[in-house]
Amino acid sequence: MNPMAAEQIFSVPFRFLLDGKFGGEQNRSPSRPLGLARFVGDTSNLLLKYLISEESRNKLDSQWPIVLFGPSGTGKTSLALTIVSDLAEQSDRTEEVIPFNQSKNESSLGKPIFLSALEFDRRYRSAIETDSVDDFRKKLIQSAGVIIDDVDRLENKAAAQAELVRVLDQMSAKNRPIVVTMPVSPQLCNGLSSRLISRLSLGLSLPVNPPGPEARLEIIRELANINQINLSDDAALLLADRLQVTVPKLNHVFAQIKTSLAADTNSHSEIVNATRLTKIFKKSASEVESLCHLIIKCVAKEFDLKVSDLKSNSRKQSIVMARGVSVYLNRELLGVSFLKIGSYLGNRDHSTIMHANRKIEKLVSSDSDSNDSDSSIQSVVFKLKQELTEKFASQINFI
Repeated sequence: MNPMAAEQIFSVPFRFLLDGKFGGEQNRSPSRPLGLARFVGDTSNLLLKYLISEESRNKLDSQWPIVLFGPSGTGKTSLALTIVSDLAEQSDRTEEVIPFNQSKNESSLGKPIFLSALEFDRRYRSAIETDSVDDFRKKLIQSAGVIIDDVDRLENKAAAQAELVRVLDQMSAKNRPIVVTMPVSPQLCNGLSSRLISRLSLGLSLPVNPPGPEARLEIIRELANINQINLSDDAALLLADRLQVTVPKLNHVFAQIKTSLAADTNSHSEIVNATRLTKIFKKSASEVESLCHLIIKCVAKEFDLKVSDLKSNSRKQSIVMARGVSVYLNRELLGVSFLKIGSYLGNRDHSTIMHANRKIEKLVSSDSDSNDSDSSIQSVVFKLKQELTEKFASQINFI
């Protein structure tokens, strides 16, 4: 890693690990996430570095709620827990807060509350049935802070959405921390009311992206130590380059490495270098073929087509485009020969497959100022590549 890259890496310690349990879903407050006691970021998440800085803490008064959005596994929930627990610890509030599921005698002073969106909905509906809505609302508003996880899960739950708007308004008026998480920005979240989207947009919305190459390398080295795997520098660099995925998927890859080493009694203390790593994940011809068919199936589904459509002689534009995307992804992710791909797509000539691949390559590498149709295909290719890489990380990246 070059010195400039190293300077871009930052860490956010997961303070909530030391703060005890939150109120709310008592059994849901996470313990150490996947063995990591910190969020590792780089240029892909520089805005988060500012969020946890001393400078930003004095400017959050008018920024509630904080909305953290991004793909699953990027660390949104752990960051939300850390932000709220950190602010609650600094707070001088003295109100006694009774967390959900606890009687007054069991309550702890100043504990923030953590609820999934579905739990928020369930408890609100229960409060309506027991005529205790005021008590439900009071526990949230008077807490040291609130986290609502996966707000998108309130889709089409109009009553819960309206209640969340009320809670957001009242907590903001009292300058109480409230952080929500969701997979996409509020404006792109279908199923939420315009009123809730507008209210969420009044706060500070920040993306939480998968780790960039520098952060991945740092995480990989830490996971190697946690799993007691003697990973060489070239192997660590190979993993960081090939596995553009989130921490849970990286953790799964290390579980596979550990299992493979355990099965080989002669390699327990052996240094795992790039060559050894490639052998661990090497796939047979039949496994590669299965992955090829899987990619074709995923592309067909994305374009709302059948696999048989891609194998047919149809020259319909949507089918031709989907067929080309299948070729491109099989080459890009698996490195399969044009001859083989042609055989999987209706026994097409390899020159036809090469032409289809060049067309998508050119489209994907074109400027973002291209026409709407090209931009749409670029988005589809990017989405499929990310989804396939995340779901089948070790299978498609070490062939």
